[in-house]
Amino acid sequence: MKITQEKFDQMKAKALGAGICNEWKRHLKESNNFDELLKVSEEEEACMLFEYAVYVLNGRFEEGEATIATDADYSYLYARDVIKGRFEEGEEAISKGAHYSYKYAVNVIKGRFEEGEATIAKDVHYSYPYARYVLKGRFEEGEETISKDACYSYPYAVNVIKGRFEEGEATISKDAHYSYLYARDVIKGRFEEGEATISKDAHYSYKYARYVLNGRFEEGEEAISKDAYYSYQYARYVIEGRFEEGEEAISKYPSYNSNYKNLLSNLLTN
Repeated sequence: MKITQEKFDQMKAKALGAGICNEWKRHLKESNNFDELLKVSEEEEACMLFEYAVYVLNGRFEEGEATIATDADYSYLYARDVIKGRFEEGEEAISKGAHYSYKYAVNVIKGRFEEGEATIAKDVHYSYPYARYVLKGRFEEGEETISKDACYSYPYAVNVIKGRFEEGEATISKDAHYSYLYARDVIKGRFEEGEATISKDAHYSYKYARYVLNGRFEEGEEAISKDAYYSYQYARYVIEGRFEEGEEAISKYPSYNSNYKNLLSNLLTN
């Protein structure tokens, strides 16, 4: 829609009437010409027309909808705040961005937005929440993208698939934190593909041994042995006995060394 001078005069008169918000009063006092107003206010045309609908009309501005529909941001806001429902004319623009496609699905449609799924599928930050909160199930089109990020592959397995997400396991296996969680919460047992990564981290090697394997994790003992705290914990809760490889590290901390000696003494007397 091209805003004619006649139309602009009508808009301005209405906006400057009693009870109209200060935002639009400020805008419309800056110019007597709509094109000049856009330059002076540094606003996009879609923004100005959206604001007119919200602040002046408190409802739909059908003459401006074709312009609003060219902008994803204001198409989404127009649907949410003005129409309070789908704005079909703006869906093409909305569908070109993952952010607004997801928000449009959640806050406007409150369900699938099929036109935006191809775009959402390319963005890991929205593919996972779209699956979990909109589809409430697998989003196969986005799984390739999800599979490249351990941070999303793990919760996708836990909260969406509720089981193994094999496509994401190679990525998960490169991260000790998610390898441990994936073993504990998804596989509920050994995650062999991630063990090489876990073994380089004393914290996760200890937790993997104690809470997943329920026994020694020999591949991770070198890393554990360099940390006094985890060496002591490993001896106490996993081996339930002497951990010779960790004794040098333990000996450097009096409190752990004392506790370790007490542990071994108690084991000998029991």
